[in-house]
Amino acid sequence: MLRRLEKGLNTAKLKSRNDESITLPFPPDTRSGDRFPNNELPPLNLPPDYDNKFPTIGNGPRSSHDDEDTDDPEKPGDLFPAELIQKERNSSFFKTILNPTPCEPTSSRAVSERSSTLASPRTRTPILPPSHPPPSTVVTVPGLNDPIAAGLIDESRAAVLFDLFYLRLNPFINLFDPQLHTVSYIRSRCPFLFTTIIMGCCKFFEMDLYKQVQQLAHQFAVRAFADNWKRVEVCQAFACLTYWKEPEDTRTWTYVGYACRMAVELGLNRYVGKRPPEETNRQMLERRNRERTYLVIFVHDRSLSTQTGRQWMLPECELVRHSTTWHEEGDTPIRPEDVILAAFVQLRLIASETTEVFYSHRGVAGANHADMNHDVLLKNCNGKLTQWSENWEHEMQRANGDKFHFAFLSFFRLYVRLFLNSFGIQAYMSPTNRSSPSLHALSACYSSALEVLQIVTKEFAAMSMLRYGQDSITVMTAYSAVFLLKLLRSSNTLAELYEGATDEIYTHISQVAEAYHEASLLSPSSTAAAHHARFLRHLVAHDRPRAKQHEKDRYQQQQQGLRASDSRAQLSHLTITLLRQCIPSQ
Repeated sequence: MLRRLEKGLNTAKLKSRNDESITLPFPPDTRSGDRFPNNELPPLNLPPDYDNKFPTIGNGPRSSHDDEDTDDPEKPGDLFPAELIQKERNSSFFKTILNPTPCEPTSSRAVSERSSTLASPRTRTPILPPSHPPPSTVVTVPGLNDPIAAGLIDESRAAVLFDLFYLRLNPFINLFDPQLHTVSYIRSRCPFLFTTIIMGCCKFFEMDLYKQVQQLAHQFAVRAFADNWKRVEVCQAFACLTYWKEPEDTRTWTYVGYACRMAVELGLNRYVGKRPPEETNRQMLERRNRERTYLVIFVHDRSLSTQTGRQWMLPECELVRHSTTWHEEGDTPIRPEDVILAAFVQLRLIASETTEVFYSHRGVAGANHADMNHDVLLKNCNGKLTQWSENWEHEMQRANGDKFHFAFLSFFRLYVRLFLNSFGIQAYMSPTNRSSPSLHALSACYSSALEVLQIVTKEFAAMSMLRYGQDSITVMTAYSAVFLLKLLRSSNTLAELYEGATDEIYTHISQVAEAYHEASLLSPSSTAAAHHARFLRHLVAHDRPRAKQHEKDRYQQQQQGLRASDSRAQLSHLTITLLRQCIPSQ
């Protein structure tokens, strides 16, 4: 689909080579960017009737990659999360989460809109504001309206939704800075981005308007593709379209790929380092906004690669290599969201490095990786993850992060630890392999998966934050649950688990299912949460009888072994007694 779009864009470029106004920077918003001084997240400031109209948000903390399946026949099965979860898909749930048909055509309506746009160059270019606009000036696009221009919300309601966005949604994506990204600033620069943010908010807080705003956002996306819009806010808008997408939306890979190429073309990864002395505070915020956008897209790109096994699109660059201290190079105090982003860049680099080693050896050395020492490689990997945890928890303490921030860091570290250590026991989970797996790798996988599920129920759900997480959170919990069940299905790994592990696994998965079910009840738009709850419940209901049979078989084998051992002991005792009787005493 992306190739077809690019072909159409090239045609459009030839028709409008001199029409480059959308790529020019808009004048900066003249209103103060210090809406929330001292790095504080905004208060809700809800109107008196807000509690009656919307579900309770809860008393959680103030603050804070979706995946596609693959049908590549050359890839080993069960190696990557998307492949493992795919085998458990008995309903439409993981078709919606993992997008198994990335080349699925767009709807006829989207195609007709795109064709109409390409055929109508008169309405191609948005109208730019004057060189020095008043604060209230907004960008308009002929034929398109943002939610305010469309009369769906007013500015006061948009401000409330932005407050909610920074409290509940941005903590999961860490893409926006409330000091810079005010309602007036975003609306004056890019109605596409403004609409996608409002769309995400409406999904949880203005459900009656969600479908209408979603339609507006998709119209902007079609126009952005057709007219080749290029600016940092467009990259951000396409990223936002993937975070809280509808289950049937299968365009994640397309959107992320488009954002990756645009980010490189715009030079968002240009490394500056030490702040120039002549740089104003607004210029610094906007520069870091560009850098932050590139790093977020880099993390999203590497996350998709880890999930599906596909090659990532963005290589390491100067900005990525210096991202270890990126969170310290902005204004003071340090923002917890910037700490999370810098930490995630390093985490994805660790995951990519280890995955590349395992994947390349799997293709060369065969199933058993005879030329690779799993224990040494995993020991090195686990050491890096431990060091990562210690370093970034310290940095988060410096940033005065709250409970959610620490839980968020732990959640992603544990998931990566589970995934990487799974390489050490994959070969031993085959029914034809009778060898014992590495106990270190097995223990790391088991404890990591359980802790991932525990964070979902004891942290995210308890903070009333679970329903606001993007789809990657759902995929990670699904992978953890499926992997634990796979341990029970393999006689090799089941034999190494301690007594009571089976009940512990089912209990934790059931608790996660209940947490997602409760989250789905808070909003009729939380369809992914409802699907996930049903999927996890189905897994437990389907596996319990099989697990009980495995436990019964193992018990019978143990009893047979004990009886055989007793028989040998009795025979040995009888033999010794007879020998003593035959040998005269001295």
